[in-house]
Amino acid sequence: MKLEQWEQRLGRWSQDVREKPVTTSGPIDSSPPIRSSDEFESVHPSITIQTPSAGATDWLDSIEQAAMACEFEVLLNHDQYPHGLEVARDALRVVHSLENELSVYRPTSDFSMINRVAHQRAVAARFDVCQLLSVARDVSLITDRAFDITAGVLSEVWGFSRRQGRKPSQEELQTALQCVNAEWVEVDTDACTVKLARPGVKLNPGGIGKGYALDRVADGLIDGGIQDFLLHGGRSSIVARGRRLDRQADGWWIALAHPLRWEEKLGRIRLRNQALGTSGAGKQFFHYQGVRYSHVIDPRSGWPVQGILSATAICGSGTLADALATAFMVMGVEATRAFCAEHPSVSAILVSVVENSSRLQLDCINVAEDAWQLGRELSSS
Repeated sequence: MKLEQWEQRLGRWSQDVREKPVTTSGPIDSSPPIRSSDEFESVHPSITIQTPSAGATDWLDSIEQAAMACEFEVLLNHDQYPHGLEVARDALRVVHSLENELSVYRPTSDFSMINRVAHQRAVAARFDVCQLLSVARDVSLITDRAFDITAGVLSEVWGFSRRQGRKPSQEELQTALQCVNAEWVEVDTDACTVKLARPGVKLNPGGIGKGYALDRVADGLIDGGIQDFLLHGGRSSIVARGRRLDRQADGWWIALAHPLRWEEKLGRIRLRNQALGTSGAGKQFFHYQGVRYSHVIDPRSGWPVQGILSATAICGSGTLADALATAFMVMGVEATRAFCAEHPSVSAILVSVVENSSRLQLDCINVAEDAWQLGRELSSS
């Protein structure tokens, strides 16, 4: 099945989810700041807002919500929508609800319950959880398991989940790999139940959960009559709809940063009713006997990826963009190029290390010429 069909299915699921009742919890900032910018910088793994220039007329309204160990932010054209901030505030409430369902650190969440007992029996789960897991299985299938929602156990054995990187023994690695395969997650979307095919399999929403949350926030904004907006979660996942006012071209410009020197721009990309996800090895890594090991792990081999420093995926859905960014890190340049050739609605921007040198290589795949502006020459020095 083509990725475009998965995106259409996501749209149908999104409509089904929006018809379900949503519980909310947690405070939301009631005094959103007003900011302005010429562009947004995706300084991996963050997006920053530049300070206003003198006489700026292109102000943006911004409202933030802390959730999922990061900040979610909605940006609107100033004064375009009379009740825009109120709509955005209400739309952001779904993030807390999703956190309560997806967090593996909350013992009462659906994910925690599934991880504890779903290898013994099917567990009833909320509609959002079943849809997210269905998408995760689909992405695992179409990427040949380069993305796998059960791969969290590998992060644990490499010490990245505790931010204490260590090289595991071969025995530890093989034991962990026996619990990694998205095919062992059995989802019944009609009955809303989840079963794990074997003991030891654990779900972890990292790499897809924030993207899904962004799609749900975007649904709330659109339902509230907001058509032009940009929102991000964790400052590495973005959903853009409509256009930035006071600009000659449609869409929203996003600046991507150098994967090793975040203060420098890699380039700028324009999002036109698209989502963007970025995954990188520039921040979380450790060295062992002269080898650099990143936190992005190939779920098929159990080893951290080598060579790729950052991968950015652009497509129509935040959920898919989030997961595909991780998958592209694992797949590498040639496999990503082949994937994008098969799925022309997907674009990718990869930064990799040229073998036996300190130079970096930039590959822009399926990116429209008028949607990309290159920054300064790449160098790892």
